[in-house]
Amino acid sequence: MVKSKLSFSAVLLAGGNSRRMGIDKASLTLGADKLIDISFKKLDSLFSEVIIAADRWRKFSYLPAKFTDDLIKKGEKSSLRGIHSGLSLSTYCSSFIIGCDMPFLSLPLIDYMSRFAVDFDIVVPRLGEYYQPLFAFYKKSTLESITRQLKENKLKLTGFYAHYRVREITEEAIRHFDPQLLSFFNVNTKENYKTAQKIYNESRISPPKVGGEINSLSKEGATHAEKIIS
Repeated sequence: MVKSKLSFSAVLLAGGNSRRMGIDKASLTLGADKLIDISFKKLDSLFSEVIIAADRWRKFSYLPAKFTDDLIKKGEKSSLRGIHSGLSLSTYCSSFIIGCDMPFLSLPLIDYMSRFAVDFDIVVPRLGEYYQPLFAFYKKSTLESITRQLKENKLKLTGFYAHYRVREITEEAIRHFDPQLLSFFNVNTKENYKTAQKIYNESRISPPKVGGEINSLSKEGATHAEKIIS
């Protein structure tokens, strides 16, 4: 029996400038597949709708997704603009947001998080003092605050959390589905890319063996994390 897809959207952010990498991260490959293709295939297997938010989205038009570029272009470019565009285009009440440079996403973890996406405005993993705002569900109702932040050029991804019902996913719950926290490993630098290739190659032979470097990145929330300020 084929499991039905979740009645939520997934928004894949692929509009970053890749300053530290120096080249377009979405087009980097693991094996024969581009990072964006790996993420899209996984998300498409779980969600009823996949949206790719990218300035240069036409180069990804071979994927059967919906596309949008930034709807608010004034001010500094940021992931928050991509979230705003994706939520604006989404058909469903809540959307899962993720960066295209996070190829080791755990579908069982995302599926678990989706259980809370109707009753809460934001569903976000928490590792220690860090949230993972680019691996989270957001309701369309958060658009009002996101729009206000963008117009004020306030780009903190968690800056609007205090106004909404937030369901934190604990580290214990995360590790039940993703013991090594690889969902939060992102390819942001050339060194990260080398590590990702190693993880990918090892995973094709046996479960990935993760050293202290990756555990440290994940524990601190890797690059996409934001520290919780009480």
